[in-house]
Amino acid sequence: MTSRRRLVPLAEIQQAYDWWTSLGHTAAGVDIRADGVTFIPPATQQVGSAFDAWKAKDQGRDRTAHSR
Repeated sequence: MTSRRRLVPLAEIQQAYDWWTSLGHTAAGVDIRADGVTFIPPATQQVGSAFDAWKAKDQGRDRTAHSR
């Protein structure tokens, strides 16, 4: 028979969260496990796809190639 797994105590979670926010970070989520706490940072929002970003960067190059 296996022993019951216990999560990190609530006081330790609160202490870790207070420390995390005192550093100026924000958390979009929290993963609580038996061996520790992981704060999930907010996702960076990318507008459009990677192709859209490349196209916007390359906007001034819509001219045709030089002909002879």
